[in-house]
Amino acid sequence: VQNIGTIARSGSRAFIENLTGDQKVDSNMIGQFGVGFYSVFMVASSVKLVTKRAGSNEKAVEWESDGSSEFTIKDSEKTTRGTEITVYLKDDEVVYAEDWKVRTTIKKYSDFIAFPIHLPNEKGKDEIINETKPLWKRPPADISKEQYDEFFKTVLGGFDDPLLTIHSKAEGVLEYSFVLFVPAKAPFDLFMPERKHGIKLYVSRVFVMDDCKELFPEYLRFIKGVVDSEDLPLNISREMLQHNPTVEKIKKALVSKVLGKLKGLSEDDPKSYLKFWKQFGPILKEGLHSDHENKEKLLEIIRYQSSLGDTVDDVVSLKQYVSRMREGQKHIYYISGESREIVEKSPHLEVFRDKSIEVLYMIDPIDEWVIPNIFNFEGKELRSITKGDLDLGELGKEEKKRKDKVESAFKKLSERIKNILADSVKEVRVTTRLTGSPCCLVADEHDMGAYMEKMMKALGQEHTPAKPIFEINAQHPVFVNLNALYEKDAKSPLLEEWVKLLFDQALIAEGHPLKDPAAYAKRVNDLLVKASGEAIK
Repeated sequence: VQNIGTIARSGSRAFIENLTGDQKVDSNMIGQFGVGFYSVFMVASSVKLVTKRAGSNEKAVEWESDGSSEFTIKDSEKTTRGTEITVYLKDDEVVYAEDWKVRTTIKKYSDFIAFPIHLPNEKGKDEIINETKPLWKRPPADISKEQYDEFFKTVLGGFDDPLLTIHSKAEGVLEYSFVLFVPAKAPFDLFMPERKHGIKLYVSRVFVMDDCKELFPEYLRFIKGVVDSEDLPLNISREMLQHNPTVEKIKKALVSKVLGKLKGLSEDDPKSYLKFWKQFGPILKEGLHSDHENKEKLLEIIRYQSSLGDTVDDVVSLKQYVSRMREGQKHIYYISGESREIVEKSPHLEVFRDKSIEVLYMIDPIDEWVIPNIFNFEGKELRSITKGDLDLGELGKEEKKRKDKVESAFKKLSERIKNILADSVKEVRVTTRLTGSPCCLVADEHDMGAYMEKMMKALGQEHTPAKPIFEINAQHPVFVNLNALYEKDAKSPLLEEWVKLLFDQALIAEGHPLKDPAAYAKRVNDLLVKASGEAIK
């Protein structure tokens, strides 16, 4: 009555609690009886249990119930010690008596418990159908790479050999074992919200849960593996996992272990780490936004393409960037955009190329969201080269002198351009960031960047577009001529047409759509007609 007849009553747990020292470690008790046992009535019309205590001459005890509010207990006959459970299946659940169903159910849920499970084979002889020594419980030194690869494919559903294997055991306040894998390739559904996580949860070798999302944060959702805890109850539910302090401690340790292994891979085997980064880099960056506790660890292993790299394989860490900053450089500079091909052609890079100042390419959509979370690295603030008034400090001394020299000469033209583009720009000013292009568009220091605006629009999120700042290159022949034209005829209609043409070109360079493509085409055509006529003359 006290043990079998009470839901969630665990005689085995009470027994273990009375043990001390090594006895507790070696007891190998499976765990709680109760709720898990009573779930049998999902498929059973009734259950009969006959049990006899070892070393006793007393009669056996027979317990029987149909899963309703009552049960019966009476004396019974049994010649041997132990327990027999007979499940009487409901008519529509007889599949659970089929040999194949019994075998697959045991293989899925009880393959690695410490006790052998016997079933009669076709010849009527008993055979053990479960593995009593799971791979994650064995010493890593005893397991070959081929065995790890096979486990990854057969148990966890991997395709290619894994890129990285992490196998360890925690002992002390908490006891758990785990074997984790970083796949070589990203699954096709990695960005789908409904995708499953690849972590299987076991409790004392008993399979408890597939798709265990509670043991890893979303940005590590590509990790596959098995975690086996000795401290969780067998009847733990997903709701219990979400608020379980033991789960939180295991999660914290597992995340730290994975990030540490990835850092080691990046330092010891850069080629393999590059393969990992190409597959999972953008996902890993999500952690900079969501996992503030591990921010510093993540900053050590994130990578970016940059203006000093020749190909997409030339990636750099923030630490490497800081180590090769030019003397006198105060900030970490970056540019955002859809791809390397787009950002490396941006006019904003011109002065940085001339000064041999490295610029990071933020070309993953997640970058724009996580930059505010990074803010600075090793005391160096991250600065967008497309926002605010560019200040290169000592490195930009010459450009600033030239700007101060010509600013007054172009003041009236700047005001005229501001009037022409009043509906489109916030300000017009002489630039220090251009050396070859005539003009560019810059976001104000605290406004949303052009690429972020484009993403917000693509996502259908409401936002108020900020007017950009129109920066002009006072040394470029186009603006030298426009300034001369202004001084000759401040109200010339040609001035207005050319200013609008230059603004549209700046929009195109930023990847923005034109408000009036037909008007732009007409201006270009008029310019071509005039230029071709001059050429004939």
